[in-house]
Amino acid sequence: MEKTLIRQNAQWNGKMFDHLCPRDIMDNLLKKKTMRHVQILTGVRRCGKSTVFKLLINDLLQSGVSGKSILVLNLDDPQFIPFWDDSSKLFGVIENAERLTGEKVKYLFLDEVQHLCDWEIFIKSAYDTEIFEKIYITGSNSQLLQNRFSALLSGRYFENEVRPFSVREVFRSQGITTLLDCYTQTPKVLRIMDNVLSTGCFPEIVLGDADEDIKQELLKSYFESIVQKDCIVYSGIRDTHLFFRLVSYLMQNMGSRFSIPAVGKALKSNENTVASYLNFLCDSYICVDVRNFSYSLKETSRSQHKCYFIDNGLVSANVFRYSPQSGSALENLVYNELRNKGYMNISFDNSKTECDFLAYKNGKAYGFQVCYELNDMNLKRELYGFELENLMLEKKILLTYNQKETYGDIEVVPFWEWVMSPPFT
Repeated sequence: MEKTLIRQNAQWNGKMFDHLCPRDIMDNLLKKKTMRHVQILTGVRRCGKSTVFKLLINDLLQSGVSGKSILVLNLDDPQFIPFWDDSSKLFGVIENAERLTGEKVKYLFLDEVQHLCDWEIFIKSAYDTEIFEKIYITGSNSQLLQNRFSALLSGRYFENEVRPFSVREVFRSQGITTLLDCYTQTPKVLRIMDNVLSTGCFPEIVLGDADEDIKQELLKSYFESIVQKDCIVYSGIRDTHLFFRLVSYLMQNMGSRFSIPAVGKALKSNENTVASYLNFLCDSYICVDVRNFSYSLKETSRSQHKCYFIDNGLVSANVFRYSPQSGSALENLVYNELRNKGYMNISFDNSKTECDFLAYKNGKAYGFQVCYELNDMNLKRELYGFELENLMLEKKILLTYNQKETYGDIEVVPFWEWVMSPPFT
């Protein structure tokens, strides 16, 4: 165990972590660093939660905190398997670390805490006894915050989702930091866009210089790890064949409307099983289930669904006929950017107008249509999507790959311009 602790805690030597890419989420996290509230970071595997830990540790080191008073435990490490069945054993690990460093642990970082049985009781005990100045934890399943934990630490924790790079973060990593850069280096911007549509925004994929086939292999391994660990094992799924068929169906029909009963029938299953499996997928953050907009609870109960995935690259690596130059690929990217930009209550219109996205920000409703390339055949249909009944839109935006125009109160905007336009809304 001593070797594992030393390996996982490079900050004990007093040196800062280098070669880290800044993340937009850090502004929010640093505002809360002096508050005792437990900070929970959730999100899909490989999205950069551990890197955010390192950025937080660097900030502590810069502020004069001793590296030896910081303890990081990656509970995904096989060395911690004997501890998974009893979270109280971690107190012994902490004492071992303090014996090694000769200093009391003040800042505790627990990575992939969902492995621990009754981890919430351990956190509650540590919080109540005030033995640490701050506790940070990560998890790769949204059930982490359900039921007992919410009750035990109600009002005593912050939860933030760490996501793969936003497109703005991707641009910044490639030296594109302003809208002016976009206009003066448009060919480079479009090349980056093509890469994002094809291989996605996972940090290792964006920052690495591996060949395309190696990136596809990495993305497949991400997918297998997420599905196996955070869906099948975590949720105890027995019919794995049906589960993978559902995932394949959803990926091939990304952004298309469907109903749970229809999918159950297509897969020769039943709607209860399909609904449960879809929930397991969403819990792992690999995808999200978006429902149609309605003021009526009755209508919502019979809602249509759309499924969007956390990253285009995951779909590209696992779907044979995926096309990055398609409306569905761009639509998936737009959904994720809406989330990254802080839009809430994202839905779609299920009436005859068929608006792709309805989203709220600061109490105002916005409408978004997505079209890879506008032409005479689809222009009228795309514009008609904004003709909604009983809903006033603050803004109507039609996002394209690289076209710009105005039709009355409808703005046709290149996706990259919308991403980079201040104030980034």
